[in-house]
Amino acid sequence: MIYLGISITLLILGIYDVFSEHKDRKELILKIIIACLILFLGTRGFLGWDWYFYYPSFMEGTYIYEKGYMIYTSFIGSIFKNYIFYQFLTTTIDFISLYYIFKRYCKYPIMAFAIFFSIQGLHIEVELLRNIKAILLFLFSLKYIEERRVFPFLVLNIIGISFHTSAILYLPMYFILNYKYKKEIVLGIFLIGSLYYLSNLKAIEFLLNYNWSFLPMAIAEKISSYKSILPESLKREFNLFYIERLVLFFLAYLYEENRVIKNSLYILVGIFLFTSELSVGSLRIGILFIYSTWLVLTRSLEKNINKFVLISVILLLSVTRIYRSINFPGNRINYKYENVLFNELNYKKRETEIIKSKIYLKESHGKELLIQY
Repeated sequence: MIYLGISITLLILGIYDVFSEHKDRKELILKIIIACLILFLGTRGFLGWDWYFYYPSFMEGTYIYEKGYMIYTSFIGSIFKNYIFYQFLTTTIDFISLYYIFKRYCKYPIMAFAIFFSIQGLHIEVELLRNIKAILLFLFSLKYIEERRVFPFLVLNIIGISFHTSAILYLPMYFILNYKYKKEIVLGIFLIGSLYYLSNLKAIEFLLNYNWSFLPMAIAEKISSYKSILPESLKREFNLFYIERLVLFFLAYLYEENRVIKNSLYILVGIFLFTSELSVGSLRIGILFIYSTWLVLTRSLEKNINKFVLISVILLLSVTRIYRSINFPGNRINYKYENVLFNELNYKKRETEIIKSKIYLKESHGKELLIQY
């Protein structure tokens, strides 16, 4: 339960951040938190699921990813060919980047880090080594959307695409996120999406089950592969997942003043409501906008609303998220924490454990994946 302990500790410090007026002390605490998180995650052993692919990619080049990521890892490997050194360095880069991002957009950056760690941030940092770089580059580019400076926006996000191709979806955001949409239209889309979700309608499943044999074989096979990962037991209804999106939507709708952040949250909620029946695809798109959750929840504390009620909501969402995701059966195996400073890493043992844990992958679709995003 080490992750839950860290989450609760960060949230307590986040509450201190909200109510304390000691700016210098809070800045010191923030920097200590960042240093501790870098040490904790940077010196982790073989943690999570995806190290199984990234480790041999770094050590031997046996997995080929996007060019930007391969150049990045090759450069670090040329300095010191050690996977733990790579993890430590790339974790340091991520958290220093988050420091500047949260300082730019949030009055309470300690609380922002607490929400980040509890709501998907842990999993992103451990698993999505390519995605996190694309997300961070996009977050740095938000200012250029606001300033209408297309060239630096494109440069940052083209680099992001070279780390993970899903970041290509960020390019049209230059035109989408800064637009002032009518509140009636936004609310109408949310209500339609809510009706679609709560009624457990499945248009995507209907389309995937259609006979697409007339299409080229490669496309037909791709559609068939998505059919195979449709969750069998997922029932969309008035549940924890929906309640969370309901809260997030109205916090953005009523209180968020930054148009780019507000629209980012609308997109995140819309992706969930209209595509969650295909959990893996929904996750891969939705994760690109998860930053809006961290920012909207933190920034809402700056508004003239009942901070005690909102903090209670943040505590409930954050603790529930981290607890449920870590306690998924596959994660209980693969998130067993080992630190290289105190443990001797055993690749073969961890390889055996991760292969064993794959029996839970089918069960994860629509459950653990939805909790994570």
